[in-house]
Amino acid sequence: MYLLLVLVIWTLFAYKFIDWSRVKDQYPTILFFIAINMTYNTIYQDQLLWAFQGITAEWLNHTTINLFFTFYICPVTLIIFFQRMPTARNAKIIYIAVWVIFYTIIEALFAHKAMYVYGDGWNSWQNIWLNTIFFMFLLIHYRKPALALILALPAAALFYIMFPVPLY
Repeated sequence: MYLLLVLVIWTLFAYKFIDWSRVKDQYPTILFFIAINMTYNTIYQDQLLWAFQGITAEWLNHTTINLFFTFYICPVTLIIFFQRMPTARNAKIIYIAVWVIFYTIIEALFAHKAMYVYGDGWNSWQNIWLNTIFFMFLLIHYRKPALALILALPAAALFYIMFPVPLY
């Protein structure tokens, strides 16, 4: 069961790379991520642009897998991302690029194995710009939460205009 393997791997990473005494610093940004992800999954629930797909058990549907990713795997990755952020500007740019590439490759591998599916014209290439924006917004929120909230509204509206779905 791949989800169990992924959970074990990220638990080991959490044990090895997270300074638990500093997690309170990342906590508000983790909540921001959770809010954005849950908003996407609510608005696009009937027409997901990307979705997890279980391949080993029937109960492993998008909702179940996404809950694990939203509330465990992504928070662990984001805590590691913030706690290991370099201080030098050029190093930060490279660091963010590495994380964007990492997320994009993981998603592409999952898509290749039919564990991650795309709909309504979405594809792996669009994940590159989405992951870039994703990490930039989280970085803005980490430093200036109010600014991120202000910028998130027009960004969400633009995303919705680009990828509309009926709102019931």
